[in-house]
Amino acid sequence: MREKMKLFRQSLIIFTLVFVSAQSRDSPPKIDLNEFFKNPSPQYFESNDEVILACTAEGHPTPTYEWFRDGQKISSNYIDQDPISGDLRIASLTKRETGAFRCHASNDIGGKKIVSLSPIMEVKLAFIDGFDSPPDSLVPRITADEGQAVKLTCDNAPDSAPDGQFKWYKQDENGGEVVQDERIAIDQEGSLHFAYVTKNDDLNNQEYKCAISNRRLDTIKLGSPKILEVQRTRPIPNSEPVAVYVGTPAQGIVAGSVDLECIFSGNPVPEVTWTDNEQKPVFTGGRYEFVNDRKILRINKLEERDEGTYTCRGTGFAEKFEEKQIALDVTSKPIWVQGLKSQTLPANRDAVFTCNARSAKGEPDLAAPIWLENGANIPGDKFVSKYEYADDQKTLIVKNVQKPNDVTCFQCIVKNDIGEVFDDGCLDVIDPILITYRPPAVQEIIKDQTVNLTITATTDPSMTLQYKWYFNNVTYLDVPPFVTYDPVTMVTFIDTTDLSDEDYRKINGTYIREVFHKFERVNITMEVLLKEVGIAGPVAAAGTDLWWIALVIGILLLVCVIAIICIVCRRKAQEGVYPLDKKERAND
Repeated sequence: MREKMKLFRQSLIIFTLVFVSAQSRDSPPKIDLNEFFKNPSPQYFESNDEVILACTAEGHPTPTYEWFRDGQKISSNYIDQDPISGDLRIASLTKRETGAFRCHASNDIGGKKIVSLSPIMEVKLAFIDGFDSPPDSLVPRITADEGQAVKLTCDNAPDSAPDGQFKWYKQDENGGEVVQDERIAIDQEGSLHFAYVTKNDDLNNQEYKCAISNRRLDTIKLGSPKILEVQRTRPIPNSEPVAVYVGTPAQGIVAGSVDLECIFSGNPVPEVTWTDNEQKPVFTGGRYEFVNDRKILRINKLEERDEGTYTCRGTGFAEKFEEKQIALDVTSKPIWVQGLKSQTLPANRDAVFTCNARSAKGEPDLAAPIWLENGANIPGDKFVSKYEYADDQKTLIVKNVQKPNDVTCFQCIVKNDIGEVFDDGCLDVIDPILITYRPPAVQEIIKDQTVNLTITATTDPSMTLQYKWYFNNVTYLDVPPFVTYDPVTMVTFIDTTDLSDEDYRKINGTYIREVFHKFERVNITMEVLLKEVGIAGPVAAAGTDLWWIALVIGILLLVCVIAIICIVCRRKAQEGVYPLDKKERAND
């Protein structure tokens, strides 16, 4: 009864400890990566377009926003930014407002400004320039006989953003685009190739014109006129294959696509075949694709292993052939091995941030990452005792984190000649799990006593504690057998008064109470030992000891019984014999 009253008084104290008023936890801002941020390619807009860039972040207090362009804080009358919503608006885009934009989301924690940064969003103006066309009197004339190979060059091609696509157009009475087929092809530099010409390719003194098509603007510019004169020849002579264009060297970016192009002249038109960087024949399917009658081998979703030498072969008249090789260099901006990850840690731990990227296979090693804290360079004095670099500056360690002083955001940038990768990760620090009440680690009890298993704990107000039981290596989502638990006061005990002897023996063993939340776990171990004779450990072990004792006693009893039987038998034998004394023996 006294033990139960003691537990009741403890429950009042525990109840007070458990019900602590919750409060909102301050947390650093974390920018939501929308589709604009996730797309590393520049975004092209037309002149006078309205451009809206959105930036949103989570955090407490509610973050505010600021935008930077080309690394500088924006202070332009032509660009509006809302510090509350995070939206940036350009009412009418001109070249003046283009650039690399980055959003900064910030809030204040513990008197310090915490800043999270977005990846760069590049805003560019789509445009296409015009050709510088010569006067009609200076239009180049190309003369050829039927059966000859002809190349019409696209001279002084204008600039276009995004990159334009080459086309050719006929300027005769029928007009229209030149259709590429097995005999006619346009190379990557814009030149128009005829594997061999026929009289039908002569436009009767009218021009062929090169064209640049800008799909974003839906605009085509024509220029670089050429006049093709074809002399009739009968019959049209055959000719062996000759490589007239080979697009080498070629360069592709990991995860992108690349076109390898070979154009052959000859009559009949040569058949083009390809072998890969292991000199195996290439067939369409998978990541390989043939374009323009196999003149182009397109490799999609490039991988580092695609680097190497590819071979194109043109086979034509009389089974004659010519081979050319194209060296493909597969490169990439730095490739992430492990980027920054935001983390929430209980106080008194070390935080480890990793910024690890690598070069593409065969490329030069990368320079060390550039680290920032809250969007600015990290002050050198922080590395005296608080911060530490490791693994060639790929790892940043924050020692013995404390709340709120060490709540912060880090950024890292890794660059090479192709481009850069950027990542942002924040450190949030919470109060650790603190065990406010625990019973003795070892409790030796006798029948009718109460086993105290009460565990109470506190943690950061923003966290909800969860609990789990283990008893003799068995997990219990509720409670172990014979345990009474009050979820309000957290009082937990075993009342042995009404337990049978068999059940009483079953409570012997190791109890573990796990207290945890998303970011931390704490285990409290309690050993319950029964003090009755023969019970000093786990029940199974006690049962084994008693069995041996009974066996020994049984053997001793058996030995005693055998000894008694032997004595009795000997006495019985002696009763049938008359012993002679000395005198009787002497008279004999």
